[in-house]
Parts: sequence; structure tokens; C-alpha cells
Amino acid sequence: MRVVSLGSSSSGNAFLVEAGPKGRTKLLVDAGFPERILRERLRLAGASLSQIQGALITHEHVDHILGLPALLKHYAIPAIADPRTLAAVEEIFAAGMLRTESGALVSLEAEIDTSLAGMNGVKHDQSKHSIHLASGSRRVIGDIEVISFPVSHDAAAPCGYLLSAGGCRVCVAIDSGEVTPTMLEAIKQADLLILESNHDRERLLRGPYPYALKQRILSPTGHLSNDQAAEAVLRTWRTDGVRWLWLSHLSRTNNTPRLALSSMRARIKAAGADLAQIHISVLPPGMGSAWDSTQLWQVPSLWEMTI
Repeated sequence: MRVVSLGSSSSGNAFLVEAGPKGRTKLLVDAGFPERILRERLRLAGASLSQIQGALITHEHVDHILGLPALLKHYAIPAIADPRTLAAVEEIFAAGMLRTESGALVSLEAEIDTSLAGMNGVKHDQSKHSIHLASGSRRVIGDIEVISFPVSHDAAAPCGYLLSAGGCRVCVAIDSGEVTPTMLEAIKQADLLILESNHDRERLLRGPYPYALKQRILSPTGHLSNDQAAEAVLRTWRTDGVRWLWLSHLSRTNNTPRLALSSMRARIKAAGADLAQIHISVLPPGMGSAWDSTQLWQVPSLWEMTI
């Protein structure tokens, strides 16, 4: 299994997941960038939009679906999500409006490449090219088993995904205001964990956001803080092997990569856990980390553990 971050922040999120011989099964998890950006970043990752067999959508906020109209209209790539999320997406496309991270509505035409101006027929295409994957259910797509699990976020039916192939498991949990028992069950199974570490609580409280937006982010249906992300990692700590952790969906205003990383490392060390058992990266807004299970055996340092 190979996973490539095509970008992760409050401005946009998308991941490429490949599995099977020669990476024949290719899925996106979210499509939060315009078509031209997705196309270029996939090219850098050695893939193309024409090879994508489906787009798993976590929820309907703009930083997760911005490129979806193009995928549906130009490439007939199916949107895969809970039926309630698909209905919300269809409603957004029909209205020609997208909801930003702050909750504001913006014109679809203003946010998407001019080639998509006038989205006549998108509603029809969306319903035609979609696959229902109810939250809490599973489905095999090519060489990848996909398990959907609910998360706590202010959307129609927000979810995370546990993806399995070739004996490896990847968990994507990038928008949730709290860590639930269901999330922990998925997180503890992951070899690669892609986990939201959106904000530093004190930086958010002291920052420029309006009071209502601060309360939304801090609420149980908002976003995970650095401390909440660390707590999730510690509650699912594994001592029987090495794990990989990508801290994702960082706020440009209320967090920094150094702050997120130092916070996670400090919490792990304070708990007495062995930092040699986890490889931690912070995902940038642009092209980010790549994880390839087939290459891990060729890099002995990735499997080193302190006994």
C-alpha cells in the first residue's frame, strides 16, 4: 500500500491511496483542491486523475470537496460516502454554493476553475456517479478494504476511514471535535495514522478569530487540538511494533508545524512511552509525505526499536 499526502490544512485536504500489483487500485480520500492542483500533484506522485477509481469523502466542507465537481463532470470518478453526505454535496452543487471552514457560504463558480462555471448537470452527474458507504460499514474497492467510522464534526455524516491492503492498515481521522471510542477502535489498528492536530488551544484563544468561531473549533463537533491528538495516540499506544503518524489539517493561524510536533513529542515522552516506536511527520498544505509499505523492508532504520 502506498499513501501520498497531496496537501493537508484548513485550506484543503486530499490523499492518494494505492494498493495491489503496480498500484492498480487508486483512490482519493477527499478532494479539497481545484482540478488543476489535484492533477499536478497526482502527476508528481506518479498518478493521474484518469486512474482514480473513486473519491472517499469524509464530509461536505469546502476544504474536502472543492475539486469534486470536476472529478464527477470531467472524469466520472465516483464519490464514495455516507448517503447523508452525498445528499449534502448534491444540495451544495445544486445551490451553486460551498461552505467554508468558518461556516460562510461562497459561490461555487468563484471557488472552482472557470472551466466549471455554469454547473448545469452536476446534480445529475453526482447522483449517477456515486457509491453509498454508510458510516460504520465496509466495502471492498479493488484491492482495498474500506471501513467507514463516524467522527464528531459539524457536518451531515462526518466520518473517518480505515483502509486495509496487503496486511497493512491506514487510518484517516482528520476532522473531529473529540476523540470517541469508535475512533479509538479504528486508530489503534493503524500502521499509518493520519490524525488531525488542528490547533494549539492557547494560541487559538489568544488569536484573531471571532468568539463564535473559536467556540465552534473548541466544541465537541469542531477540531482536535494538539493535546487531544496526543491523547488519542497515547490511548492507542502499541508496544509491539513501530508506527507512523502524520499530523494533519493544521490551522495556519492557530498552529505551526514545530508547535504540533513538539507538543506530540513532549506528551509521548512525559507518558514514559518510547519515541523510537513511532515516526512522526507534520503534513504541509502543499505536497507532503509519502508512505510505501513495500519500501519499508528496504529501510532498516524504519523498523528499529529500543528494547
